[in-house]
Amino acid sequence: MSLIEDLRQRKTYLDTAAVMTLLTMSRNTLCSFVRSGKISAIRAGNGYLFDPGVLADWLEARSTAPLKRAA
Repeated sequence: MSLIEDLRQRKTYLDTAAVMTLLTMSRNTLCSFVRSGKISAIRAGNGYLFDPGVLADWLEARSTAPLKRAA
């Protein structure tokens, strides 16, 4: 299962640390993406919560290879 498909299956929001690990990016870069509006997130305390479906859409829009979906 691809990362995008895995995100679409999730039912709970992801915290900043989880998204940092999934996308292999630093906290500063991730927070910069959120502040600039590149990635949508909900402010929660000192971090953010990310909707996995929205994150999957964001990744899919930036993918270089088309995602094969089951019919």
